[in-house]
Parts: sequence; structure tokens; C-alpha cells
Amino acid sequence: MDSGFVIVWLLGLAAGIGIGVSIGISIGKKQKSWSELTEKEKKTRIWLIATGVILLVAGIVVFLLRWLNIVHW
Repeated sequence: MDSGFVIVWLLGLAAGIGIGVSIGISIGKKQKSWSELTEKEKKTRIWLIATGVILLVAGIVVFLLRWLNIVHW
């Protein structure tokens, strides 16, 4: 495995964790409980969670393809 790949991977991991924590803290302060949400807000929240899961899975797939040297960039 290329040492440059490991460095970029670790930087990406640290950046992702930092961004995720900062977004979670800023959004979490203003968050309503599920029972207080309107139907539109519930649908929006479900779509956002689904989009996040899809992006997470896509990121894992790209990482594995790159790590297994199937895709060369």
C-alpha cells in the first residue's frame, strides 16, 4: 500500500470526524423531539438520514475499491 494513500486516508478520516462532530453539535442544540415534528419535518429528516447512509456506503465502497487496488486514480 502506498504511504501517500495512508496519509491522505488518515487526513480524510480526521477531517470527516471533525466535520461530523461539529455539525452534530450545532444541529443537536436546536433539535426537536420526534413527537414535536410536523409530517413534513419528519419526511425531511428521514430523507436526510437516508442520503447520509447512501453517501456513507458509497464512501466505503470507493475506499475498498481503492484499498484493494481495483481502481487506480
